[in-house]
Amino acid sequence: MAIPPETLIVVALVIFVGYTIFGATGFGASPITIPVLAHVLPLTFVLSLAALLDLSSGLALGFHTRRQADTRELLTLIPFTLVGLTLGVTLLVRLPRNATVLALGLFVCVYALHVMLGRRTARRLSRRWAAPAGVLGGIVGALFGMGGPPYVVYITGRIPDPAVQRATISQMVILNVGLRVVAFALAGLLLSRALWIAVMLLLPVAWAGVWVGNRAHGSLTPAKMARMIGAALFLTGVALIVRTF
Repeated sequence: MAIPPETLIVVALVIFVGYTIFGATGFGASPITIPVLAHVLPLTFVLSLAALLDLSSGLALGFHTRRQADTRELLTLIPFTLVGLTLGVTLLVRLPRNATVLALGLFVCVYALHVMLGRRTARRLSRRWAAPAGVLGGIVGALFGMGGPPYVVYITGRIPDPAVQRATISQMVILNVGLRVVAFALAGLLLSRALWIAVMLLLPVAWAGVWVGNRAHGSLTPAKMARMIGAALFLTGVALIVRTF
């Protein structure tokens, strides 16, 4: 698959904006980049590209927090995540394109409402919730490239210390994306020459966005940014749904 130059410019702008927001707020880049790029590129290509960019950027940002992460919670989630990833990749390669795009649009709309309206609970979750959180995180990560929300709900419900929460979520996202890259490779989704050319061209753009966002971090209100991102995601999700009819 060859990517026209004008499409590559649009993709680069979307990647830069997504990773700038990631650097500024900690809000993952994939919920922003994947729904938008799905309008101009095949979804399987977009998911593979996002996974490779997320893994490289996540490793660069999460390396220094690894000692604070709760290893026991990570080890509890990993087996269930593997089950979810297997199911998700199987669906991804077998579902018709329109059905997958429709599912992505519906998921993005629900996720956008969660971002805008969601409230955290102070109630401590049982470790038994690791099973649905891990399976759902794996499925959603493989199908839509956005496996973070189930992990965030579980980890924040299990770990009271904000610093340990942040470190554990960061490491779990890295593990999820890493396992997703392996699953995509086994499914033959990483064999495209155009994909690796795009990664080489866009990885510096993603890193530049993270750097700019990190510099702008102090001047932004996280709550207001979350509402703005949620509204933009909701409109993007609706656009994806409309495309399938």
